[in-house]
Amino acid sequence: MKGSWERAGRAAAAAVLVLAGALACGGGASTATESSAAPATGGSAGTGGVPATAEPPKPPAGVVEFEQAEPGSGKGLTIGFTQLSLASGFPQDVQKGVEAQAKIAGAELITCDSKLDAAKALDCAKLFKTRGAKGLITFQADTNAAPRICAAGPSVPVLAVDIEQKPCQTAFMGAANTYAGQLAGYEVGKYFKEKFNCEYDAFISLEALQVGAVNEQRMGGVREGFASVCGEVRNLRKLDTGGAGGDVAQKLMTDTLTALPGQKRIIVVGINEDGILGALAAARAQNRTNDLYLGVQNLNPANCVIYQHPNWIGSVAYFPERYGEILVPYLIKAIKGEKVPEQLLVPHAVVNKDNVKQHYPQYAC
Repeated sequence: MKGSWERAGRAAAAAVLVLAGALACGGGASTATESSAAPATGGSAGTGGVPATAEPPKPPAGVVEFEQAEPGSGKGLTIGFTQLSLASGFPQDVQKGVEAQAKIAGAELITCDSKLDAAKALDCAKLFKTRGAKGLITFQADTNAAPRICAAGPSVPVLAVDIEQKPCQTAFMGAANTYAGQLAGYEVGKYFKEKFNCEYDAFISLEALQVGAVNEQRMGGVREGFASVCGEVRNLRKLDTGGAGGDVAQKLMTDTLTALPGQKRIIVVGINEDGILGALAAARAQNRTNDLYLGVQNLNPANCVIYQHPNWIGSVAYFPERYGEILVPYLIKAIKGEKVPEQLLVPHAVVNKDNVKQHYPQYAC
């Protein structure tokens, strides 16, 4: 039984690694639901099926604001933090934010890297029980293993990061996937309505079908947001990049661009930055970089290849470096017996050339 359980854990971990390394895990393998976040449309329909007016997408229930931990609020408390994999950039950013907030709160933080292995996550839970942890942050890949991991740990409040951890989960903290997609699609639609009256040659969606609901929520949200401004997406081409890197995206985009000769307004949206990088590499090889118009999910402020592109419309930020500003304050509240929302969703924002310095003062592209 142990062997089959570990194999299941590795299989689930492999799927989550698609997101951990390339989204990079922004939104993870959440199965949390979002209440209505559909972008609103107003006014009468314009010509050619283009809506006359459109309002930005509204945040769904569960979106919360980032907040600094109250100094000293965690004094005397021990918090256990099961990490997804510190070999990946997104969890590293999450770690830094959690460490910073735990320090402000005065709590002792014990971190245990599961390395995408359910058996190691089980050991982490046992460690936290031995060390007397009063609350847990669990970023663990295998939802099927969660009941066994829950049983091995202390009976304390648990905040699940990006991947549900039932039955012990007190609250889920992670991306609002549909809303994030809608934000990106709306921004691209608004740009094309203002610049080109919603005229474009093709709409290419770089997806990761193996992550199932997350892909549909996020990329379906992109199409919804775009349609709220420019009407139903036309000339749609979905490319399954697998989500794990840019090489597959580059190959698929090379073939796609070859099939679109002479077309100069090609919208490219992606579930992660790696897919966009692959698309740009394909375009450079054909001397067609300026034919692409980019709407991006996730944002790493050091990734200048995307942000220096002349047609970078915007990126939806997931702020992994600020996850701690939700996780630590809310976990401390739960430890102290306060009721916390069952969903704690990221307040996503569209970042573009005009506002990037507001969100990331260190940005230097």
